[in-house]
Amino acid sequence: MMELFQKVNLAKIQWSQYRNGAEISGYFEEMMEHGAQVYIKNVDVEFYLLAVDDLLLPLTKTNGNPFNSYVVSPFSHYVSYAIEELRELQQPLLEHCLKSVLQCLGLFLKWGKIDKVVMVNNWLLSTNLYEMITEQQVKEMTLFLQKRFPQETIMFRSLASSLHPRLISSLHEQQAIFVPSRSIYLFYPEKFSQISKKKRKTIRRDQRFLQKSGYWVDDKVSPIEMERVLELYNQLYLKKYSYFNPQFTLKYLQNAYERNLLGFRTLKRGNRIDGVVGFITCNGVMTTPLLGYDTTMSRKVGLYRLCSMIQTEQSLQTGLLLHRSAGAGNFKRNRGAVNEVEYSSIIVSHLPIGRRIAWKTLAFLLNRIGVPLLKKFEL
Repeated sequence: MMELFQKVNLAKIQWSQYRNGAEISGYFEEMMEHGAQVYIKNVDVEFYLLAVDDLLLPLTKTNGNPFNSYVVSPFSHYVSYAIEELRELQQPLLEHCLKSVLQCLGLFLKWGKIDKVVMVNNWLLSTNLYEMITEQQVKEMTLFLQKRFPQETIMFRSLASSLHPRLISSLHEQQAIFVPSRSIYLFYPEKFSQISKKKRKTIRRDQRFLQKSGYWVDDKVSPIEMERVLELYNQLYLKKYSYFNPQFTLKYLQNAYERNLLGFRTLKRGNRIDGVVGFITCNGVMTTPLLGYDTTMSRKVGLYRLCSMIQTEQSLQTGLLLHRSAGAGNFKRNRGAVNEVEYSSIIVSHLPIGRRIAWKTLAFLLNRIGVPLLKKFEL
């Protein structure tokens, strides 16, 4: 059974009928009633909830805001943020050439209305984790959404072949286009004994480093401390990297903590928090959409290394696969993580030919140029 809910009929939902109803309610109900900016400042969307049998899936319909975070805007992801990330190549001439290419591509993608999109299972985070979805549900879902949103691209973000083989196969059957999105790193705790001796030794050295660091790990965060948590996230993800990352509000963090939507771990020395990691888990996978540390402190303190060790220990203790997201490739590989390209799946067969050409062109360019560059520079 398929049913679509939005703000006007939100009260009709019987949350207890759905296996993830409590989580969806805690995360999205207030956002749907009052707007996304209550929780994330740079997200301008319309919200929907799609009931698929006993499962609720959050949908976002993107509005044409040029300052939208990349988690809701393909244009921000593939053009605006991509231009900022060129500095990671550390090749000035190549950066200049690729910037010109991306700017021209951006004009073409605007013509192709790339931001006219509905994202399925969008939690407004860098990584969307997926509940189990059957092949039949995928087929019915895509047909339903094409009819309900005849002018929008239907997108599934955060797909990796090793994590979502059945979902990807089902989407292929629905004539989906697969567009590379980023290079990610996965850590398999059950394979710890199989990774090289050198990498295991590096992890154990990190464990000793944490034990001797003078920091202790706490899972309790007071309302005042939550302000420090937000400050640390902003230092890293907004000021150091990009303001196209999700700009969380204090209310988002407090709600996530109180409802146990995120598992918090903080690095404390005395009463001061200098690092934080926030976990989410789903279907045997964990990831950390919330990470922050005091970037003003000396690199010798090793705050990123300490936060990374918290993640690794959590994975080894729980047996959950650790999705380590993107970035810091050498660091993660040296600690046993496996590299993989992540994709977004695009359903456009119901759209006019010009918009289909825009997406197919983007997929072609990224598969022929983007993915080889990721591999060459080990990003």
